[in-house]
Amino acid sequence: MTADAAIVRLREHPRDTQAWEVVYRSVQKVLLAYVSSLILTFRVGSSEEAEDLVHEVLIAFFERWPVIREKIEGFEGTLWYLKRSCRNLLVDRYRHSRSADQMIDYLSVQFSTAFGSEAALYRGLFINEILDALPKECRNLLRRYIEEDLSPADLADEEGASHAAFYSRWYRCIQRARK
Repeated sequence: MTADAAIVRLREHPRDTQAWEVVYRSVQKVLLAYVSSLILTFRVGSSEEAEDLVHEVLIAFFERWPVIREKIEGFEGTLWYLKRSCRNLLVDRYRHSRSADQMIDYLSVQFSTAFGSEAALYRGLFINEILDALPKECRNLLRRYIEEDLSPADLADEEGASHAAFYSRWYRCIQRARK
């Protein structure tokens, strides 16, 4: 059975153990790699913490499935939902840790929330003044960040980039914008 078929089957039979096994096998390694890359990139925890976090998210997903099953589209939607859940749990778990400030910003800061009530003022300043002075790669990256109001982690996920590589690129572009 494919992962998509398992999701379809779970819509009809929410506690089908065979379908859950297929879903678990399809997402567990992907989620573990995703969470581990974030934890290792920002040096905030260990691989054991990544395993615990993924396990916690999968249990919560199993428990919530009867309520959320109609809102999730196929396997890709399931994987997106689970990655977002892992990200949210990472933010909650490390929110008050000073060593995780960079990770929290990377996972959650959007342009509209970064500047509070002055976001509109800074949006115009960035788009009209700063972006034009940047190299094309940085200009395109920051324009998407501003106009689409995505977090850096969202941008990395959309590009399919590793978080370590994307964060390095993101940081370089932010430094150029500051200069």
